[in-house]
Amino acid sequence: EAAYLAYGELDDVIRILSSKSTARNADTDRDKRTVSMSITRTLSGATSITDEAFFSKMDAELSKVEQFTLQQVNKLREEIDAIEKDMYDKATDLSDSGTHSKIQSKTDAVAAEFLHLEKYVNLNFMGFHKILKKHDKYVPSNPCKAFYVARMHSQAWVRGDYSDVVVRLSDIYSSLRGDHTAEDKGGDSQSFLRQTSKYWIKTEDVSAVKYAVLKHLPVFLQKTSTGESDAQLTNSVYLDNDQLELYHGRLDKQQGAIALRLRWYGTGEPTGLVFVERKTHRDKWTGETSAKERFIVSIIDIHQQN
Repeated sequence: EAAYLAYGELDDVIRILSSKSTARNADTDRDKRTVSMSITRTLSGATSITDEAFFSKMDAELSKVEQFTLQQVNKLREEIDAIEKDMYDKATDLSDSGTHSKIQSKTDAVAAEFLHLEKYVNLNFMGFHKILKKHDKYVPSNPCKAFYVARMHSQAWVRGDYSDVVVRLSDIYSSLRGDHTAEDKGGDSQSFLRQTSKYWIKTEDVSAVKYAVLKHLPVFLQKTSTGESDAQLTNSVYLDNDQLELYHGRLDKQQGAIALRLRWYGTGEPTGLVFVERKTHRDKWTGETSAKERFIVSIIDIHQQN
């Protein structure tokens, strides 16, 4: 069973801390200087629940979710190892319908587990944000959301990149389909024509969309500074004047409208080469095709122009 965040237990701690804070505020100076011999007086600090109890519980919950996530990812990788071993065994005949169906069923199961794990991660991620926001709202004397959110974003279950699972699943499906490797027609040219369709996809749905596609088409591997990946972060800085002429021209799809931008790939600020790109829009009725042209410059040269 998945080790979900114990939201209710943390919420109970917040309620106790909040009530203690309210009681302290209601305890006036007069109350502190007087007593009654006929009523029971609540002693300050009688309860053992303190801010440290909440922090300790948060630490334990973060550790629990991270450990469970990493264990499940390792388990998925081991299952993929077993599938690959069976599939690429010389004795395995993928043309046999029974063998083919068995391997595909195992692959479908691994993919379903991966998508379920991602939902688990997102649910806990949202839960931590909510409980921390609630803590700072009801216990404003000791806020901690900023600290724990920063810590959470540095942990492997949030920061980790598990796209290797997607790539390996794609390779298995590709082999089951009998795909053939296309000829690489790449080159050094930085100007080319193309037609694309782009869609907005919620972050939590990206893996599900990838899986829906890779069951029918292999993923396209991007060459990155750390090797090959099915995706990479794209950074763009658009250039324009004070009237935003280029922006409005592109927005209205005016004939000949251009976009000028600086683009680099990967996380963080650019450290090496940057693309200078110009995209030109052409209306279809003209018979011309929209184009993108670009060349490479050093980040040092860009800084010198500022």
